[in-house]
Formats: sequence, structure tokens, C-alpha cells
Amino acid sequence: MKIKRKPVVTKRVSVSIPDLTHEKLQRWADIEGTSLADLAAYLLRREVEIAEKEGKLKYPDESASNS
Repeated sequence: MKIKRKPVVTKRVSVSIPDLTHEKLQRWADIEGTSLADLAAYLLRREVEIAEKEGKLKYPDESASNS
């Protein structure tokens, strides 16, 4: 039996950050051997996962099924 998986689709976002934050992120990315964009994407994914685990991020279908 084949399991259908949703295709991975990436989206681009643009954010503005203070110069000092940019410098710190760039330094961190250099240490990790990755690009600043890849580091930022990782950090965003991690924070979303944490918010989900802590119940801070709710989805419409979840609230309907819990009612």
C-alpha cells in the first residue's frame, strides 16, 4: 500500500531585522557552516514546532473536533 505524502512546497518571506541581529545571525551561520537564510529558516521551523507543542498554535480543524 502506497502512502500519499503532500509535496514539500517552500515559500519565501522577507523580514527586516536590526543590524546587530543580522551581524549575530551571520556570525552564527558562519560558525555552523551554513547560510544566514538557511539558519533563519531552521530557527523559524524550530519555533513553530515549539509553539505547536506548547499549544500556542492552533489549527481550525483541531478546534472544531475538540468542541
